[in-house]
Amino acid sequence: MLELWTGFVDALYPLGCRLCGAALETDTLACAAHPLELDRASPRCGRCAAELPPALPDGELCPDCRRHGRRFERALCIGSYRGGLHDWVLAFKHGGRRDLALPLGALLAERLLEHGAAGLLVPVPLHPLRHFERGYDQAALLAGELARRTRLRKLHALVRTRATRPQGSALSLSRDANVRGAFRVRRLARRAIQGQELWLVDDVSTSGSTADECARVLLHAGAARVGVALVARASSVPGSTSRLP
Repeated sequence: MLELWTGFVDALYPLGCRLCGAALETDTLACAAHPLELDRASPRCGRCAAELPPALPDGELCPDCRRHGRRFERALCIGSYRGGLHDWVLAFKHGGRRDLALPLGALLAERLLEHGAAGLLVPVPLHPLRHFERGYDQAALLAGELARRTRLRKLHALVRTRATRPQGSALSLSRDANVRGAFRVRRLARRAIQGQELWLVDDVSTSGSTADECARVLLHAGAARVGVALVARASSVPGSTSRLP
């Protein structure tokens, strides 16, 4: 009876790619055209998670981190934006696909658990006008799914005080100047973050400037250390084919 019922349900609701709906033989979340899995092969910078040349060991610092340093301790991601995650990020961020927080959150939670993440999850907030236009805050949705899967507590500790242009856009300032002073810590959250390990949650990062500015204000408010949890890491290398949505 169980096999009959399972077959009946599968006939009514066939397995499909979570992004495009293409039929799947097994529930692997994604089809061949839209692969979705943790990138365990590429060496990454031990601080900002930028993809490194294959000859370098995993965990080596990239030139940008060696040159400028970071206020956050390390970043974790599912994979590279240019490696197939761009379609997922675009749909999640601009396509109204709130449901994609579930599969993306599942993979990112796996990454956090692998690294023994502790403390609080802090979503990088949208500006209120952007939130109104989009109808939801994708980082907050992602943080909620991470909280459910990791048992870490989500805390809306940050407020975006001014709108910023998309990082790397033709009309934006330098990446650092674009986000400088754009965030503050909520007054009611200050006590909760004292001495805590915090994990900033966001969908995608190019240079790490946004995360660095958020980490700066959180550390100034009393956080012990700050990490970053990302869906995708995009490249900020000139001439890269990667583009932020």
